[in-house]
Amino acid sequence: MGLELSNSTSASNSVFRVVCGEMVINGNQNLHNEAVFGYVRAGSLGINIDDQSEVLSENDIYFISPNRRYRFTENRDASVDIISLNFSNASAVSQDYIPQSIIRALVNGNCSSFAIVSPGESSYSFMQSAFADIKRAETEKQDFFQLQVYSKMYGLFYELFANKHIRILDVEMRSKKYRALLRVTNYIDKHYCDGVSLEEVAEATGISRYYVSHLFKELMNNTFVGYVNELRLNHAALLLVTTDSPIIEIASKSGFNNLSNFNRAFKMHFGKTPSAYRKG
Repeated sequence: MGLELSNSTSASNSVFRVVCGEMVINGNQNLHNEAVFGYVRAGSLGINIDDQSEVLSENDIYFISPNRRYRFTENRDASVDIISLNFSNASAVSQDYIPQSIIRALVNGNCSSFAIVSPGESSYSFMQSAFADIKRAETEKQDFFQLQVYSKMYGLFYELFANKHIRILDVEMRSKKYRALLRVTNYIDKHYCDGVSLEEVAEATGISRYYVSHLFKELMNNTFVGYVNELRLNHAALLLVTTDSPIIEIASKSGFNNLSNFNRAFKMHFGKTPSAYRKG
């Protein structure tokens, strides 16, 4: 599942895949394979991630590791600029950009998942300047802008790790669990519209049904069914606002074989019926 951005730029290139834009803030849970730097341009908001709650204030810079589930809360007229680095092809990114040890820690969940850098901290001035330079370079795309983006992204990651805003954890079992969870979620993300079942996922990944369920409960505070339904409902919501397809067709394309079940689940998740969501 990718980030939901408004006014986003196109990616620098197929390997590096840096994208800038403004975060669409809603009450939905988010999960994506991009690493994210955010800058709170105005207002403030809360964020829940990994069983902790934090407040993001105006001018704060924050970082979220890939494959971490989070939700924004208590939005107080917040505007958040985003820089994302896509890790869907982690080997290609590491070859060109970030050392393999750091890639493994980020993708496998073997590092701290979240950091806030506030004005006054030693690394803040550089990070704020680098953030602005990257956004400007990606937007204007002048000659050789990729070189500037590369250098500034190196700087952002250096500040994160060198100042211990993000720490690599030496916990082998946790790393193994996240690798197993990543295999499961990667499969689900490709097949959730096809009526995927727990049995199918277990067989495809070589992980037992019990352990798949255990991974979702321990690492994501969710259930297998809850995760799949959330993917399906978010996909349906996107189709509702970007296509003119009938609702029954959208339900089917999103993995629901019963329209009344789809309507009920959609209203429970988004607080309104599919037709009302489309009109709004």
